[in-house]
Amino acid sequence: MQDSITPKLRPCKDDFIPCSLDELKEIEELLEADLPEDYKDFVLHYGWSFYSPSAVVKTIELPPEGYTIPSEDYVETGTFLGGLDLDDGQSLLINLKTLPLYEVFPKQMLVIADDIGSNQFLLGLGGEHKNKIYFWFWDGFIEPDYYESEGLPVPDNWQFDNMCLIANSFSDMLSRVIPNPAIDLASE
Repeated sequence: MQDSITPKLRPCKDDFIPCSLDELKEIEELLEADLPEDYKDFVLHYGWSFYSPSAVVKTIELPPEGYTIPSEDYVETGTFLGGLDLDDGQSLLINLKTLPLYEVFPKQMLVIADDIGSNQFLLGLGGEHKNKIYFWFWDGFIEPDYYESEGLPVPDNWQFDNMCLIANSFSDMLSRVIPNPAIDLASE
C-alpha cells in the first residue's frame, strides 16, 4: 500500500521536455554562473515535470516570521521548469528572460520550479548561497518602494526576507521529497 502513495516524477505532458545543452549554456551566460552538475543532469533528462501523487519537501529552515506553510517543516512541490520545446507550461530559459520577478530576486538565483500557489523554488548560483535551494513566498513580499513610502530604511537583505532554506543542494532537495501528509491522512 505504501508504494501506491510514493511520489514519482511524471512528465507534465506525454513526455518529459528536457533542456538542451545550448539552453543550459545560455542560462549560465545570462546568470554569469555555472549550474551545479546534479541540477544540469536533472533538467537534461527530465525538465518539465511534477510529482504524482502530491509531494512535499521537508525544509531545513522554518519560514520567515509572518509567513505560513502547510506545516512547520515542509512546502508543497509543484512543477519543475523544462526545455524550450514547450507548447504550454514553462521553459527554464524563457522564464529567466521574461519573468519580472527576476528584478526582485537576489542576484544569481534561478527559478527551477514553482508550487501550486505561485511561490518559487530558487537555486542559488553564487556566494554563500551557491547550490542551495530556497523557497520564495509570493504572498506578503515587500518591495523597497513600500519601505520608502513609509519613511523607513530599506533593509540590507530585503530580497531574502520572504525566503527559507529548503536544501543544501538540488540532490538534497530531491532526497527530502516525501508523500504529502494530507494525502496520507486521506488514504487511511
